[in-house]
Formats: sequence, C-alpha cells, structure tokens
Amino acid sequence: MCLKLKVLIIRPSALGDTLMLMPAIAQLRLSTEMILIGRSPGIDIVKPYVGACIDFEGPGWHKLFLENIEGAHALPIPTVHKIVAFLGDPDGRVNNNLMGIMPTASVHIFPAFPSRDEKIHVSLYLAQCLQKAGLAIDPGKSIKEACIGPLFENGDQSTDKGGVIFHPGSGGRNKNFPPDLWLELSKRMGEHYPDERFIFLFGPAEEYSYAFFKKCLSNEEVEIIFSPEREKLLSLLKHAPLYIGHDSGITHLSAMTGTPTIALFKNSPVNQWRPLGPAVVVIENGGDRFGLMMEILQETKGFL
Repeated sequence: MCLKLKVLIIRPSALGDTLMLMPAIAQLRLSTEMILIGRSPGIDIVKPYVGACIDFEGPGWHKLFLENIEGAHALPIPTVHKIVAFLGDPDGRVNNNLMGIMPTASVHIFPAFPSRDEKIHVSLYLAQCLQKAGLAIDPGKSIKEACIGPLFENGDQSTDKGGVIFHPGSGGRNKNFPPDLWLELSKRMGEHYPDERFIFLFGPAEEYSYAFFKKCLSNEEVEIIFSPEREKLLSLLKHAPLYIGHDSGITHLSAMTGTPTIALFKNSPVNQWRPLGPAVVVIENGGDRFGLMMEILQETKGFL
C-alpha cells in the first residue's frame, strides 16, 4: 500500500484568498494528505477537504517570524514530508525556522500572491507553486475543473426554494459600490421578479454596513442575514437561484458552490481574481452606476 504524501500548507489569509487554494486541494485530496494552517473563516470552510486545519491565530505562531527558534516543540507542527508556505519572508527567517523545526521536510516558501502585473489567476499561481514544490498536480487542469463543476458540496437535501442573494459588502471598501445602488437594485428586481424571495447577506467583515442596510430595509419584504455558520451559509448558496456580489470571499464561495453568480468588479484585476465556477458572469464597471444597474438587470434574465 502506497502511503500518501503529507504536506503542510501555510496560508494565513482572508476567506477569498484561502479559497483560491480549492482547485488545487480538490485535485490533490485523493493522493495527498494536506494540513492547512490559516485563518478563520477560510479554514472553517476548507476543513472538510483536507486532513486537518490549524488556526494561525492560535498560541505560538508568532514565533515563526522570530530569530533563532529551536526545537521540535517550538511550534505545534505535525511531522510532514513537505512544507509549502505562502507568505513574505524577505530575510529568510521563516525558512530557517521551519527547516530548524522540521529538518526532515523540504521547505518551500512563495509570495502570497503573484504580482499585480502578472496576467495569471491567483488559483493558477498557487497550483503552479505547489507543483514547483514537488506535488503531483496539473495546475491548468485544476482550474478547468473548477470552472465546469462545483468544488464545494453540501449535504442539505432540502427542496425548499432559496432566495436571490445580494451581498453588498466585501473585505475592502474600495471594492464596493455605494449602498444606494444595492437598495435601488433590490427594488427594481422586486418589480421584475415579484415571486422571488430576496436575501441580503453580510459576512463578519461587514458589520459596518449591516446596521445601515438593516435600518434602510426595515419596511421591505427582504431577509437580512449576518455572518451565518458554515452549514447555513452553504445551504443558502446551494438553494439560491442567483447570487450578486462584489469581489469578495463569499462571492468566490458562491461561484465554487455552483450557484449562478454575478460578480461586480470595480477595481480588482479580473484576470487574477475572476470567481471560478460553472455559472459565473463578471461585470466590470469603474463607477457608472446607471450603466451597471442596467447590465445587472440584463444578466439576471439568463438566470431567473
């Protein structure tokens, strides 16, 4: 019996950045035992698809950036064959620490992202880095597979009709269109699709806008949901006939779940951050709200 290669992947990043690993994880999971070190909520979403997840915010991980830490117990790292880290290490300190803690493992450290000038999708970049580290992965194939079928499963067998999901936030406010666009969009879609259920969804990084929308929509027939747990979130996405959101982690999750997704890009490079999934439409718009509104409404006709 052939033993699986054990790999420790370090990627302490936000939800969307963590999800960029999913095409590679989906291809490697049958042949490779992966342990992912990252941050919530990303590791909470990815956990069922890897051998284990470790919270980078847990005790001791700051030591990774100190000088001359020694000993096998300096950090809670399990024994692995390879360590692949996606983080900055300009002076080689992290590399030296990892090699000192796990001398039998090969250590590979890469920048967390490709440079903005590189015309390469972040998921493809990460897969190529894993290939360079010696993992048996076909980077191009992993991206193609992510675009033709869902990467996330959900055991919810409910046949209840879901609702159209609006996600008017993201982890970076400069990526967001103004709240009044979303309020007008929900009003117009309610007129176009009176039989649809509508949901405004907010992630944990969007508490600042949640209160505003809750107040503005208090008299409207829409649901407002803030930071649902993993299974609830996946169930909402699975049953949604359509999801509309900015370049955000939840938008990437929607696309990877297979949900029809309209992604609004204001200033992010689409060639690097396009959501991956079987039913994705990307709308690029620098700020023409009227034109954006008309384009969104036109695209909804293909899904509703």
